[in-house]
Amino acid sequence: MRELTLLEAVREALREELERDPRVLVFGEDVGRLGGVFRATEGLQSRFGTDRVVDTPMAELSIAGLAVGLAMRGLRPVAEIQFADFIHAAADHLVGEAAKIRYRTAGDWTCPLVLRTAYGGGFRGGPYHSQSVEAFYAHVPGLKVVAPAFPADAKGLLTASIRDPDPVLFLEHKLTYRRVRGPVPEGEHLEEIGRARVVRTGDQVTICAYGMMLHESLAAAEALAAEGVEAEVLDLRTLLPLDRDAILASVRRTGRLCVVHEDTLTMGLGAEVAALVCEAAFEELKAPPVRVAMADIGGIPVSDPQEDAAIPDRHRIAAAVRGLAGRSSRRGRSAAPAAYDAVIPAAASVLEVALPAEHLERVLAAVVEACGRFPACNAEFTWDGIRLHPEVRLDLDLGPHAPARGGGTFTVVDYGAGSSLLGLPAVRPGQTAALRVGSVRQGRAWLALSVDHRAVDGGEAGRFLGCVKELLEA
Repeated sequence: MRELTLLEAVREALREELERDPRVLVFGEDVGRLGGVFRATEGLQSRFGTDRVVDTPMAELSIAGLAVGLAMRGLRPVAEIQFADFIHAAADHLVGEAAKIRYRTAGDWTCPLVLRTAYGGGFRGGPYHSQSVEAFYAHVPGLKVVAPAFPADAKGLLTASIRDPDPVLFLEHKLTYRRVRGPVPEGEHLEEIGRARVVRTGDQVTICAYGMMLHESLAAAEALAAEGVEAEVLDLRTLLPLDRDAILASVRRTGRLCVVHEDTLTMGLGAEVAALVCEAAFEELKAPPVRVAMADIGGIPVSDPQEDAAIPDRHRIAAAVRGLAGRSSRRGRSAAPAAYDAVIPAAASVLEVALPAEHLERVLAAVVEACGRFPACNAEFTWDGIRLHPEVRLDLDLGPHAPARGGGTFTVVDYGAGSSLLGLPAVRPGQTAALRVGSVRQGRAWLALSVDHRAVDGGEAGRFLGCVKELLEA
């Protein structure tokens, strides 16, 4: 193992494959004498000659067309498009020809080419040198789309891509070229295309990312861990085909999903990952999936502060995960054993209050007001956290001769003048509190509040009762 930058790992993979297989050719704009605009191919032309490392004109359509023709004639072309922004000019050959060759010929012909390109923002390239194009091409059956985040993966996946029998779009994020260093095995190193990898374990949230956003996600996960939120970070590595099994396995462990990408939000890769999880693991989800992405703007701004604001970073990711970790669906209760759901551990507080005989409407109004002031009493305990109800809906239990109203967020029990002076109500599933009004005698009555003490402590219960008393006696 040596420490290499991601750029050095790419260069090493190219050099070793040029040495190993005489069918491998490298060509593109400035890849020869200059060594590429980012110097990824530096030194290769002087070592392998101008017949195998070839400078081309500035013509992306021709570069892709040459790659298709050479691949179909038995060679292994590795073509470079300087910036991903320019790749759309090559889409006719890449999408219309290379990706369809195997399908159109029923497997008689293949098209083993690699198209390398630098994508992503953050290096002050403005709107024409900073695009993220993965969602366009991850839509194309027959094409593989690879986006490594670490040097070892860059080498292993590029080597595998060159040897793959089908076309591969190999995406290299510009910021990772020199900023990201890591151990890389010496000699031949292969990684399997189509396999994601957990790079940080956790049990509360799954963060799916790739490229530079993978590193921002790892930084966010470290910050969250200091707050007690353990996020699992999954490096997708291959965007087409997605590693369905790895994504689902991680989400089933954590119950929550946050997908992060630098590309714009609408129709981005995050939507596909979220849809996959919702279709195949909906019952295991404890909260709706969340996407963190760039807003739907026309391109990376020229202004440096605006560029920084547009691209997701560790702070935005951490904020999204905090919100996600605090959310749960009612379905989240299934994570706890049924026996625990059946028994709600309750504590009770009692307070005497002045009440007239006709008091029910006043009590209900006071309870609604108090729930607004003390929202923990209008909530639900789940094994993933306390979920506050967005509105107050009262369940009424007026005794055996009146039908009980259900489906609410707080229960009021009042059995009327013939009932006992004092009795403790039961907290219903999906609620954290219930209030019982005892029989009114000489203008006085006892209010008894039962609370789920996992969600409401004694101090909060006392303040809630005090608020009700104040409102009733005002």
